[in-house]
Amino acid sequence: MLSPARRHLLKAKAAIEAAKADEFGGVRPDASVYQLQLTELKNDIHVLRSIQSQEKRAEAKKELIPKHMPYVLGIVQSGAKVEQDEVITTIMLWCFDCGLFNQGLSLAEYALEQNLKMPDSFSRSTASIVAEEIGNAAHKAYQDGQIFKFDVLYKADQLTANHDMHDQIRAKLYLGLGRTLLQLEHGAEAVEFIKKAIAKNENCGGKTDLKKAEKLYKEQLKNSPEPMLNADGSQVVDDQGYLMFHPT
Repeated sequence: MLSPARRHLLKAKAAIEAAKADEFGGVRPDASVYQLQLTELKNDIHVLRSIQSQEKRAEAKKELIPKHMPYVLGIVQSGAKVEQDEVITTIMLWCFDCGLFNQGLSLAEYALEQNLKMPDSFSRSTASIVAEEIGNAAHKAYQDGQIFKFDVLYKADQLTANHDMHDQIRAKLYLGLGRTLLQLEHGAEAVEFIKKAIAKNENCGGKTDLKKAEKLYKEQLKNSPEPMLNADGSQVVDDQGYLMFHPT
């Protein structure tokens, strides 16, 4: 475990290195801090590979993340341009693995802005990793009868919206959004996203959910109050400017 002084020093050094990289067009003139951190990360990855249990491996990652976070935040918070950084993209993924979704998305935002690639062992793009990891997490929550955080899904969708990826991956994210909206009883929006998921991948598993969402939406339309209309067809508003409805 790093001491507070050591964390502060590492974060400051990382910010300085990032500033140097930005000054030299994204190429690090002195990559010593990055190389040391990368070496330490690879040592940790070697240890993780010896753990067979996925649950125990996730617990180990959660313990290791704080060790690397001072370096990562030093780079990210500097806002400097960096050509490539496997430490940031790896810790981003570890955050997702450990359920630290907001932290992971903060790193994802920087990684996508800087066009950082995943390590060579990954065949998918960074945007694809972000969308699929969040989509998979939402699917697991839905299967367990839990409601996944809508703001996490929404941010993942916004961050990756302009990035190319396989339709099947995009469908996972759309389906996660649709299912969460269905659980929150937002019928119209649920129908919209589930339809988008099915359009991307007909076999995404959302057809039953679409029927549920459409049924909910119809019931909500039936039970919604009817707006009061003026003679010209415009809706009636009260003295405060709010729409007025017929009593149900």
